[in-house]
Amino acid sequence: MKYFFNMKKVTAILFLLCLFSFSIFNLFSTYIPLNKAISIKKQNTNELIDTIESTMQEEVLGKFYFIEGYGYLQKLLNKQEESNLEIVKDEKGFLHYSYFANGPNPVDELVNNMSVLKNSIKDKEIEVVSLMPPDKYVRGYTQFSKGLPYNYANETADDFLEGMKNIGINTIDFRENLQVSGIPQDELFFKTDHHWKIGTSFWAYTELVKEINKDYGEGLDPDGFYTNLDHYNQITYKHSYLGSIGRRTGSLYSGLDDFTLIYPKFKTDYTYYNINNTEEKKTEGRFEDALISTYSLNMGDIKYSLQADKYFAYLFGNHALAHITNHLQPEGPKVLFIKDSYSVPMASFLSTVCSEVYLVDPRYYKENIIELVNELELDYVFVSFYPPNLTEEFFSFDKTPISH
Repeated sequence: MKYFFNMKKVTAILFLLCLFSFSIFNLFSTYIPLNKAISIKKQNTNELIDTIESTMQEEVLGKFYFIEGYGYLQKLLNKQEESNLEIVKDEKGFLHYSYFANGPNPVDELVNNMSVLKNSIKDKEIEVVSLMPPDKYVRGYTQFSKGLPYNYANETADDFLEGMKNIGINTIDFRENLQVSGIPQDELFFKTDHHWKIGTSFWAYTELVKEINKDYGEGLDPDGFYTNLDHYNQITYKHSYLGSIGRRTGSLYSGLDDFTLIYPKFKTDYTYYNINNTEEKKTEGRFEDALISTYSLNMGDIKYSLQADKYFAYLFGNHALAHITNHLQPEGPKVLFIKDSYSVPMASFLSTVCSEVYLVDPRYYKENIIELVNELELDYVFVSFYPPNLTEEFFSFDKTPISH
């Protein structure tokens, strides 16, 4: 019995030594990023605490080895969920963000904000159009195992689009023709990410051009040159992409996606500008020089860094405000996207038939979006949020938005 208790003591001491040693090494590894994070000016006490907490969580020594190990254990156990059912795997192996819900979320406040946006635009010639990208849960295709949660995002989107019709705002629902797009259903979305694949985004761009021409007689791309995928280069990076959900579960649990970069073969000439608070960026040249960041495409086996997220190769990711000028389409329409990340590649492709494309993200833009609309010379305002983002955070058009 004495031997038994001695062994327990030795085990406890060794465990505490390992824990203490790890804490010391972890402190050293997080010192530089933590010091950089807390040196940001104008942080109040709550913001400073949040900054320290988030930095320590993101910079844990060997963080992704722990994630991979835990994910592999879940795979061995044939688990179809992680993070207390926040992440679920459907029967085709696709990962989804989810939560338990009894029905669709209320949309009355969102519809009201859209009405305020429309009625506050001084130039009544500007068309306000609500775009609805598809949720990763595709009706008639996606199936969850019994007991896994469903978030009713599609039903929320249905209610929102009905509200748009009631206030006289035109809608384009990309969900309607998704299953007859010609894209195999298992190629519509990334398995490890919540976004649609770049090929699906390109298809949505062609649908958007068709709908604009039909509804507003715009006459964009009359010979179908710019909307023909044959006139674009496609480079596929095999087993190279770990999306935002996969970075939380580990690649051993989720697997890796292929990533296909699409960009024009034809002559292009752009100027691109973006701003985030005080940081600005300007690029010029061909589509692939001005609108695509090759940094994430050349990071090799580095999968976990946000800088390695290949989806955000387009337009260098999300920004408070971005502006694309197409010098070869001076007579094309001028459009503004009030958007989430789904619209980034789609807007990039739409720029081939537009003279100017603006993108504003309510999560990061600290000014009044309605005032911005009234300052710009525009033909269209596209409000584009995919179904799970139909929340008040994204519809803060006339007040300071809440930022993650």
